[in-house]
Amino acid sequence: MTTKQSIFVIGAGAGFAGDRIEPAVNMARSGTVDAIALECLAERTLIAALRGRQASSDGGYDPRLRRRLRPLLATTGKRCRVLTNLGAANPAAAARAARKLAQETGAGNLRIAAVIGDDVGNRVNDIEWMEPTAGGEWIGAHAYLGIDPMVEALTGGADVVITGRVADSSLFAAAPVHAMTLDAAGLAGALTLGHLLECSGQLSGGNLSEPNQPDLSVAEYARLGYPIGELQADGTAIIRLLDGEPGRLNAAGCTLQLLYEVHDPRAYITPDAVLDFSNIEFEQLGLNRVRMTGARARPRPERLKVIGFLARRGLVADIEIAYAGTGALQRARNAADILRMRLLDDLAPADVRIDLVGVDSVLGAASLPLLAEPPELRVHVSVRCDDAEIAQMVEDEVYTLTISGPAGGGSVRSERRPRIESITGFIARDRVPTRIEWANQ
Repeated sequence: MTTKQSIFVIGAGAGFAGDRIEPAVNMARSGTVDAIALECLAERTLIAALRGRQASSDGGYDPRLRRRLRPLLATTGKRCRVLTNLGAANPAAAARAARKLAQETGAGNLRIAAVIGDDVGNRVNDIEWMEPTAGGEWIGAHAYLGIDPMVEALTGGADVVITGRVADSSLFAAAPVHAMTLDAAGLAGALTLGHLLECSGQLSGGNLSEPNQPDLSVAEYARLGYPIGELQADGTAIIRLLDGEPGRLNAAGCTLQLLYEVHDPRAYITPDAVLDFSNIEFEQLGLNRVRMTGARARPRPERLKVIGFLARRGLVADIEIAYAGTGALQRARNAADILRMRLLDDLAPADVRIDLVGVDSVLGAASLPLLAEPPELRVHVSVRCDDAEIAQMVEDEVYTLTISGPAGGGSVRSERRPRIESITGFIARDRVPTRIEWANQ
């Protein structure tokens, strides 16, 4: 009988597809973590993966898989397992690629498992969608799986578990749930810790600016340590960095991350439980060391969340033109007004957005008044177009400003993107069966 652990150490090795490689490698080499989770699958990443799977039956997983896993496989195994959603739209193909990589790097004895079942694209009519779906072409639909299939893979001896769409908190909670004996409070703690760790460096000082405190230095940001969680069976946890790594892991940053993407702190819905964050407390134990207590949860929901992707008719044209030097602000504003006059004669106002990068492109009408004129800025135009002919017309109007508009316009950049909408839905659990596929067999 396997002895259950009283403390489990899980590292946040990545928080998005393009995250840094070395934090996870440092964790694995430290010998102080039991497992590392690599969270690499945002919704936009999944769209690209679906396109890749359409192009090839062996495609559809994250193209960074080899680069991300190569330095980890030598330290992976019973000492440090890896769980990751690098499988994206094709976890089985990703597991086969990881198996091949393991053989190349002398780690061919590793057991690599793929979690199959999140793809519900053939069951879109069984899903209760929160928005209308008529008038579009389905690209794909994926359910957010919970911990159960990952725990099954670990119980079967997996050293590396590769998934598609799973809830971020579940990706981090699966290994401690497998290794420990947890009651309801323990599960709540594991999932809450997973929610805190899921954005990697955002918890340890990244994307954080506090009043009356200097930001981290350039060197500290460049070598930022990523967080590690030590979960205890009662659901409490200590969050820390590796010794000597730079960062700012404190109660303020933990509180901000706790509320990240949360609509109701008393009812944060995951596939495994409905979490209640209202009793969470963070205690600073020392430099870059915080204790979390107070995790609570109610039973899991009856349905699973689904993310669906619809291709709508037409495309989005995105164009910019730059202005610089004396009077650049007024010339850019004039250019924007010219484009409004030209484009709104033929296009609906709801389909056109025009703003000035460096002035009001982020906050719009809530932008603060300028204290000084910017030395350079860009006019940005984004238009929903029914077809390529309209997109070409929009691009031509911007390019025309270089010779028939305010002086000095140039450095035009244009891009066309398909119109893809992300739609949320819900599906009954019994309509989402899962299974484990072993790359070694």
